[in-house]
Amino acid sequence: METLIPILGILVILAVAVLWSESGQAAPNLTGMRRFLSRFKNRLTEINWRMVATGLAINFGLALLMLKVPGTSDAVISVGKAVTHVIDFAMEGAVFVLGDTIVYGKFFKPGQEVAQHEFIFAVRIGFSIIFVSGMVAIGYYFGLVQRIVKLLARFLTRSMGLSGPEALSCAAATWVGQVECQLLIKPYMPTLTRSELFTTMTSAMATTAGSALVVYISLGMPANFLITASLMSALNGIILAKIVCPEREPEKILREANIALPAEGVNAFDAASHGVMTGTDIAVKVITMVAFAIGFMGMVNFGLGKVLDLFGLHAQIQDILAYPFMPVAWLIGVPWHECFHVGRLMATELVFNEIVSYGELAPVIHGAGPYILAAKTQLIASVALCGFAHLGSLGINIGGLGAMAPNRKGEIAGMAFKSMMVANMATWLSAAICGLLF
Repeated sequence: METLIPILGILVILAVAVLWSESGQAAPNLTGMRRFLSRFKNRLTEINWRMVATGLAINFGLALLMLKVPGTSDAVISVGKAVTHVIDFAMEGAVFVLGDTIVYGKFFKPGQEVAQHEFIFAVRIGFSIIFVSGMVAIGYYFGLVQRIVKLLARFLTRSMGLSGPEALSCAAATWVGQVECQLLIKPYMPTLTRSELFTTMTSAMATTAGSALVVYISLGMPANFLITASLMSALNGIILAKIVCPEREPEKILREANIALPAEGVNAFDAASHGVMTGTDIAVKVITMVAFAIGFMGMVNFGLGKVLDLFGLHAQIQDILAYPFMPVAWLIGVPWHECFHVGRLMATELVFNEIVSYGELAPVIHGAGPYILAAKTQLIASVALCGFAHLGSLGINIGGLGAMAPNRKGEIAGMAFKSMMVANMATWLSAAICGLLF
C-alpha cells in the first residue's frame, strides 16, 4: 500500500493545478455549485491533456533511465562523479591562492597531526561557483552550450508543443539561473503570451542552475539525485504551468526563436575572464544570502524561543512550519514517521532557500546528522528540494524580468507568487515519481 501512495500524490498535485487554473469562465447566470462545476468543466476542456500526458510519460521514462536502468543510471552516476572532480579542480586553484589551511580547514598543532578539519562554506562554495562559471563561459564562447540548449529546445517544441521562446528559456533553465535563462529570449519578453511568460517563470524556479548544482554537490549531496531532479522538475514545471495557465492566444506564439546572447570575449581566455567575474558576483551573492538566511533564522528562533519559554515549550520556526508540509511529504512517498523531518526541510526551503535545507540534509545522508532517514526518503527529499522555488526568488524574478519587460512588470509581479508555488508543486511531482519508482 505504501508504494502506491505516490500515485495518489501525483493525482492530488494535478488536481490542485486544475483547481488553480486561470481558465474556465462560467456563464454569468449560473450560481453556487452549478457555477463551480461549469468552471471546472471548462478548465478540463481548455487544458492540453495530450501535452500533460506526453510530459508525464517523458518524466517517468527519465526517472526509470536515470535511476533504474543499469547502463544509463551508471552513466548519470559517472556524470555526478565528473562534477565532483570538477569541484576538486576548483579546489586546486583555491589551495594555490589560499593554502590548505584555509581551503580545507586543516588546523595543526606543533608536532601533531591535523587537529581539526572543517568545511569552510565560503571558500569551497565560492571557488566552485567561480570555476564552473568560467568553464561555462568557455562553453558559450565555442558554442557548445548554445547547441545543447537548442537541441533541448527543439525536443521540447516537438514533443510538448512549446513555442520557440519558451522552449529556449525552459531548456536553458537547467544550465543557467532563473533570470539568466530569460536573458536568452530578452527580445521576445515584451510580446510573450501570458501562458508563455508564466511557463518560463515557473520552469526556471522549478529547476536549478549548473552553478547551484555544484553548490549542493559541494555540500555533500548525491550528484545523480540532483541531476535527475533538475531535468525532471524543469519538465514538470512546464506541465503544471500549462495546466494552471493554459495557452489561450495560440495565434500570437512563435514556433521558432533565436538565442539572444551577445558574444563576450575576443577569445577563449577573455570569455573565461568574463565568466569568472560573473561567477565571482554569483558567489558573493550566494554566500551573503546564505549568511543572511542563517542569521535571520537564528534571530527568529531566538525570539520564538523567548516567547515559548513563557509556556515551558521549546521549538524552532522550522519545527512549527514542518506540520503543514507533513501531509505533502506523505503524499509524495515519505513514510509517516519520517514526514516531520522532510516537512521541516521543505518548509526551510520555501521560507529561506534550498541551500540551507541541503546543508541539513547532506550530513543525514552521510550518517552524520541528528536523525536517520531511509534511502528512499533521502531520494525523495533530495528531489523535492531541488529548485529555486522560495520566497527570495520572488524579488529576483520581479526585479530581473521587470527590467527586461518594463511594460509587463505589474503582470510579472502579479503572477510571481503563484508561479513560485506551482514550481514547488513541480519539484514535489518529481519527488513523487521518483518515490513511486524507487
